[in-house]
Amino acid sequence: MNGLSYQIVRRPRRTTTSIVIHPDNRIEVLAPPGAPLSSIHSWVQSKKSWIERKLHFNSHVRTQASPQRFHAGASFTLLDQPFLLRIVEGKRRARITFDQQEISAHLPAAAEADEHTLRPLLTAWYKRQAGEYMRQRVAHYAGITGYTPSLVGIKSYRSRWGSCHTDGRIYFNWRLIMAPAAVVDYVIVHELCHLPHPNHSRAFWQQVERFCPDYRDARNWLKVHGLSLDL
Repeated sequence: MNGLSYQIVRRPRRTTTSIVIHPDNRIEVLAPPGAPLSSIHSWVQSKKSWIERKLHFNSHVRTQASPQRFHAGASFTLLDQPFLLRIVEGKRRARITFDQQEISAHLPAAAEADEHTLRPLLTAWYKRQAGEYMRQRVAHYAGITGYTPSLVGIKSYRSRWGSCHTDGRIYFNWRLIMAPAAVVDYVIVHELCHLPHPNHSRAFWQQVERFCPDYRDARNWLKVHGLSLDL
């Protein structure tokens, strides 16, 4: 349909429609049980450009996972959106800029545009982006849930996406900023709900579902794609 092949999966508890693109480029459209087929197909058509960018990006993931990824024209994701890397040489100091169209690495003339130079530069930039975005979204959900952390920070976790401490501090993995916004929101709600429920009890999951009805889809996305969120 619409030049794209996709499977429609209806979920009883869903209230919105979303698209999941798997690493092998299979496309699933998750929809509420009562959504008309015509509306679903029209919505998918409106997302066609985004879908095609994601399919193109997935086709190059393995190649870009090698050190050769750190070069002009390589693709990096921010909130699940792919952006090309541009190298700008001859600058006085190394820095990253972003104009919503591409990521630019400004390098001194003596610096090599390679992994050794670009990886730490991009990592620092991603951490700043994550810190700014997470704090904004935490403030948003704190107003909705009534749960306010004492501090919001960014960490370089290897095996978790977030953590909540008994003194109210909440930390998030900076790599999460590469995931879709809905997935980031789920992790934020998850950690905020740990403030009144420092466990994974039934009451905890009921609160998560209350503020994030589609949390199962987000959790599944992380299980499938989580390992790809890295430089």
